[in-house]
Amino acid sequence: MKKTSDLEEQLKEITQQRNLLLKALDVLEEGIHVVDSSGRTIIYTKGCEKIEQSKSDYILGKHISEAYELDDETSVQLRVLKSGIAVKNHHTSYITSQGKRADIITNTYPIFENGKIIAAVSVNRDITKVGELTEKLIELQKNLYSGEQQRRKHANGTIFNFDDIIGESDEIKQTIKIAKKFARSLSPVIIQGETGTGKELFAQSIHNYSSRANGPFVAVNCAAIPESLLEGILFGTCKGAFTGAEDKRGLFEEASEGTLFLDEINSMSMLLQTKLLRVLQNKTVRRLGGNKEIRVNPRIISATNVDPIESIAKNQLRNDLYYRLAVATLVIPPLRNRLDDIPLLAKYFIEKNSKIMGKNIKYISDDVLEIFNKYNWPGNVRELEHVIEHAINMADSTDTKLSIQHLPPHLREKFTHKHHFYKDYKVNNLQQTLLNIEKDIITQELINNDYNITKTAKNLGISRQHLQYRLKKLNINKQK
Repeated sequence: MKKTSDLEEQLKEITQQRNLLLKALDVLEEGIHVVDSSGRTIIYTKGCEKIEQSKSDYILGKHISEAYELDDETSVQLRVLKSGIAVKNHHTSYITSQGKRADIITNTYPIFENGKIIAAVSVNRDITKVGELTEKLIELQKNLYSGEQQRRKHANGTIFNFDDIIGESDEIKQTIKIAKKFARSLSPVIIQGETGTGKELFAQSIHNYSSRANGPFVAVNCAAIPESLLEGILFGTCKGAFTGAEDKRGLFEEASEGTLFLDEINSMSMLLQTKLLRVLQNKTVRRLGGNKEIRVNPRIISATNVDPIESIAKNQLRNDLYYRLAVATLVIPPLRNRLDDIPLLAKYFIEKNSKIMGKNIKYISDDVLEIFNKYNWPGNVRELEHVIEHAINMADSTDTKLSIQHLPPHLREKFTHKHHFYKDYKVNNLQQTLLNIEKDIITQELINNDYNITKTAKNLGISRQHLQYRLKKLNINKQK
């Protein structure tokens, strides 16, 4: 009897704790929606009820596909359950159980236990109303480059400094050296680099190494915000400027005496570029709908993932704006030009993602490292992180190293497919036949190494100079 009584008491305590947790979640304005590993709803808070104008009684216990017009492809929660990868700041529209359209920004995270996904939790923010849409986009853009509030390491709104840049290659060391020189002045800096090279990381590092490190670092991606909203976000708004507009400081005002980071500056419309140039020249800003000139003095760091000279030629970037922004130019090397840094980067991403996913991965196999060194990395460091994150998701809880079978399909297929150069050569002339075979071997090795001459020569066991001679002799095109 006593044992039964103890169990009843424990059950009562667990029930009380669960009810307390649910009441605490109901206080939040955001809607918290949790599904179990099968996709059935187990938690649906008051915030969700308000956003979707629905009742929890209808949603609880039902599969996502039963309660909504969603499936494995269109439901973020089902995708996260399947992939094990969090989806953040995702804008989605869908039809609720009451037949109404919901427009939300959602952050959805997988929940792991002993290396297995047991649930997915979504934190939803309603942006259905136009006024709310403006507010949410502003807040999202403020945090887009700094990460979530709880991840911030510095009071000025940044996460990174130069010590966070991983790499020992000459290329990255030289880039850091130049960036530190630029940080000592207040001249405008434009950062040029391909997607995924770490432009925002360098922008934050320059700010934190500068005399304005104690001031705010404010970032905005000019390509991520609709043109109709971007002007108000940059320059601020006055009440009545448009429906729902309030008196609000723009990012130029918020970044005054600090740093304003304008990413993908070339995506901004020419008209807005003209207004931006005026602000930079006069160091004053006029809020949208206002008539008062406000003094501002942020340091400007801008970035582009394409050659700015090409953008000027295509009439995507004003040349006078470019020359004002590009007093100092920092070019970040792509990952393919700093392959020596791959082991260090891979080690960092393995430690980071293994901890998050509850895995025990310690290192990568030699075969995987060889593939990494042969691959061209069009997505650069960001792509490397995503590849490793995918591989760790594929690894079993008992695995300690990443192998070829863990890699994404495009890498496995590219580097494990066996290419055979042998053909049924008709031998009329032995010397010419041997030259044809040599041409096929060299051509195939060029393809395998993405037309990298140095790697091809190394794999063939000949010098680079000798390979160049054979390419010319055999009339082989050494470019794609």
